[in-house]
Amino acid sequence: MSLSHPLPPTPGQTLLHPTHKMSLRYDPEFEAAAGPTLVQYAASGSPALYDVQARRNRLQQALKKDAKCRIPEALERIVHRAPSSDGHLVEIYHVRKRENSAAGPHPAILHIHGGGYFSFSAAQSVQSMVDYVSQSGVQMLSVEYRLAPEHPFPTPLEDCWAALTWVYSNAEHLNIDTKRIGVMGESAGGGLAANLALLARDRVLSPPLAKQILIYPMLDDRTATDNTNGLAFFDVSDCITGWAAYLGKDVVGTDRVPKYAAAARNLDVRGLPELYLDCPQLDILLTENIHYLVQFVEAKIPTEFHMYPGLPHGFTSLAPGASFSQRAIQNRVRAMLNF
Repeated sequence: MSLSHPLPPTPGQTLLHPTHKMSLRYDPEFEAAAGPTLVQYAASGSPALYDVQARRNRLQQALKKDAKCRIPEALERIVHRAPSSDGHLVEIYHVRKRENSAAGPHPAILHIHGGGYFSFSAAQSVQSMVDYVSQSGVQMLSVEYRLAPEHPFPTPLEDCWAALTWVYSNAEHLNIDTKRIGVMGESAGGGLAANLALLARDRVLSPPLAKQILIYPMLDDRTATDNTNGLAFFDVSDCITGWAAYLGKDVVGTDRVPKYAAAARNLDVRGLPELYLDCPQLDILLTENIHYLVQFVEAKIPTEFHMYPGLPHGFTSLAPGASFSQRAIQNRVRAMLNF
């Protein structure tokens, strides 16, 4: 995880890669908003490959995600608990409008947070959920799945499955329309959401999932190329570390990767719900994301895709108030309403 300039730029100097100033570059608004954070992030030094704890600390410091969040008066937050396959009680953070019980049933989104499979939490996602629910009116439930490497595959996915089936089982009580349930996730959470959709199809969940909203998802354990000219925020070493934590170092990139672990290895998307996917251009995951969505296009599954030039992985967290972040949020909100 390194930037072109490990030290703060001098006046007139930019964060652009010195040999690619006329090709890939940061969006000027992004550079102005997130530049100081990125410089500090680069100066902290990239952790050694497979060093999960150092990456946890570094990401928390850079993104400063706070589990404490003020809930607006119009919304309410509830914490449910669902038993996973091994008896562990999975917490589910539920954000909805207070008048949710007045009519319905209503659509719902099961949300799965990002963090490379090894970092962050559902509790830290409540603020973004508040923003989405406030704008869309669609209730969201976020899964506090257990993290790798302490809990490798299949535990995180089974925790998500437990949460999803709990939502189905309690839909009447929650005033949720089971025909209008979607899954949504960012980064590793997007990978889990994609695999959860596959699992739901193959386990014949009924009614079937109606939508998947994947935000720069981690789909392919074989990704090992930086196509960003060194401008990535989430870089190849982070990606490899995340997959190794989730699958085991000796499994990543081999033919021993289990089914439902890396969605890009699935070659049959028939029967999956309609897809919304967005990914910034300066993201090492862009190519795998495009390859995945092409399968949906070829299978004639309704598909929507947005690519944001000049922006890296996690751009809405790095520059939340920027115009491009607001556009991305609006596109996702529209997707939440369109199923």
